[in-house]
Amino acid sequence: MPTTSNTRLFNGTVLNFASGAVAKLVGLTYKVDGVVVDVTVPEDLNKLYECGHDDIEVTAKIKGPCALTRKAKGTLGITWSNGTTVTCPGTFQVTAIENSGDQDAPITGSITFKPTVPDGA
Repeated sequence: MPTTSNTRLFNGTVLNFASGAVAKLVGLTYKVDGVVVDVTVPEDLNKLYECGHDDIEVTAKIKGPCALTRKAKGTLGITWSNGTTVTCPGTFQVTAIENSGDQDAPITGSITFKPTVPDGA
């Protein structure tokens, strides 16, 4: 039976916000997308696009209720379990918090972070 390398697992991933680790992290999504700009000219046979400004969003899934507050600001960094790091640019802000629970089940939640102050500001 093949074995799975621990470097491919999520366990051990750390999300640091405002100089502290987000407690009881059980899942994480780091998303970078943005507006797509149509740059097609009449001579083009296919529609052509360029990427506009990046839109970064980080969503953390946690076990237990969230101790952070909406509008809290700080630096944000991710250290994935395989040692890869992501330093999110500028200052980030907590934009959404969700806590939920069901009978006989643990309380779970999610925290969404988005950039709020540009680099160098």
